[in-house]
Amino acid sequence: KRERQEDEAPAEETKPAVSKNVEEDYDDFDDEEEDKKNVLLNRQCPYLDTINRHVLDFDFEKVCSVSNSHLNVYVCLVCGKYFQGRARGSPAYFHALEYNHHVFMKLDTGKVFCIPDNYEVVDTSLADIKFNLNPVYSEAEILTLDTQVRYSRGIDGTEYIPGTVGLNNLKNTAYLNVIIQALTCVSPLRDFFLLSKNYAYIRSPLVKRFGELLCKMWNPKAFKGQVSPHELFQAISVESNRRYRSDVHADPAEFLAWFLNSLHRGLGGSDKQGSSVIHKAFQGQVRTDSRKIVIRKGGGDKGGEGEWASETLPFLQLTLDLPPTPLYADSLEKNIIPQVPILTILHKFDGRTETHVRGFLKRFSLLQLPPFLIVHIKRFSKNTQFQIEKNPTIVSFPIKNLDLVDFLDMPDGLPPDAVTRYDLVANICHEGLVTKAATTNEVHDKGIATKEGVFRVQVLNKAQEQWYQIDDLHIQEILPQVVSISEAYIQIYERADLTAARKQRRAAQQR
Repeated sequence: KRERQEDEAPAEETKPAVSKNVEEDYDDFDDEEEDKKNVLLNRQCPYLDTINRHVLDFDFEKVCSVSNSHLNVYVCLVCGKYFQGRARGSPAYFHALEYNHHVFMKLDTGKVFCIPDNYEVVDTSLADIKFNLNPVYSEAEILTLDTQVRYSRGIDGTEYIPGTVGLNNLKNTAYLNVIIQALTCVSPLRDFFLLSKNYAYIRSPLVKRFGELLCKMWNPKAFKGQVSPHELFQAISVESNRRYRSDVHADPAEFLAWFLNSLHRGLGGSDKQGSSVIHKAFQGQVRTDSRKIVIRKGGGDKGGEGEWASETLPFLQLTLDLPPTPLYADSLEKNIIPQVPILTILHKFDGRTETHVRGFLKRFSLLQLPPFLIVHIKRFSKNTQFQIEKNPTIVSFPIKNLDLVDFLDMPDGLPPDAVTRYDLVANICHEGLVTKAATTNEVHDKGIATKEGVFRVQVLNKAQEQWYQIDDLHIQEILPQVVSISEAYIQIYERADLTAARKQRRAAQQR
């Protein structure tokens, strides 16, 4: 009997062998039955009171702070740092032993574990942390975002409005922040990305990161009233092959065109109209008539030659040209800043105005208007020395009821249900002049060094019918009159029938 006990003793102390690859990758334990058993036996964790919600931030790239790996990453709920694995010998395991931090959450599943004891923690007090990691919305909640006013408060006591929150500037990413803030005002686009099941099958990291960012911006239970677009910017940098970087300024209009087309491709869209939510929201149709310009020999006049060639093209945004700025100062030795109505520069699309485009005369006329119209007012151009110059012309525009009926080319007349009026919901403006000094690399605004001007965005909170101006993390209420006198650069208009439908839903919900 003693011999039999001695033979059995080593067998009780022998641990199952772990492959070398598993230890190197710090893979998780795969014994589901053992995990279920541990959950049942360890529902109460003695370390829950060590969790510090003030240091938790799920906006950053989910990589291990030690191994720089993105596999099996956990967040320490005590200090907020990211570590890989929970197996013996993993960075998370050593962190738990060294610093006496025992509660970790797996970032891709939201499960909470106690390390090194290795049991899953099941407790209702962790629900708010799991929601902040991955905010989830129901269709019923999404329907009320534009009709019910919401106020929230972070754990530090600061108040914020879900959907109207600041975005961190990652050094030189103001162009990204203003575009993201403007796109959140497009309700169909926002609603699509708030429901993760709409793009759960999509493999594009750009699509997934954009959806995650919108979910965090509209989170009513956030720990803080600001969001960092770090993960989205990483995906943008990779997708654009480092065209957009945090250390270089970029043009918001160029970025918007690239971003919308990249999202369209990432969602599996094609050339077919309405093949993605991007085209459903922004795509219209324009007819282009073109004729080649010929310069006759002997210094004769130049003019068009041949018949006008017509083609129908889709568009996601309309580019409007500003009149040239005055070259000389006025009698008071002050530069004249001209002002032009938006309907005047919209005559580019009346089908009669001829525009010189790369050796061709072109005429444009609108055939189909989208639900949301993006207008790009072309303010920046390169001079003969390849330096960027800004046209400071003030464009006057209506906040509501911008009527484009005069620019639609419909020989048979407008259909009875056609809607041609638009209401402004987002306005990106630029403040400051962009002129470089001759002997330095600094950028000057009338002799004062600036950072190439400032991009700001003015957005309409549809539930409140209140305008806000957002400059990265700074948010302030503004009057509609302030919007109309800004140096507008990119504008997003909502078709009037969508505005009316939203107001009807709000009235019905208030009854």
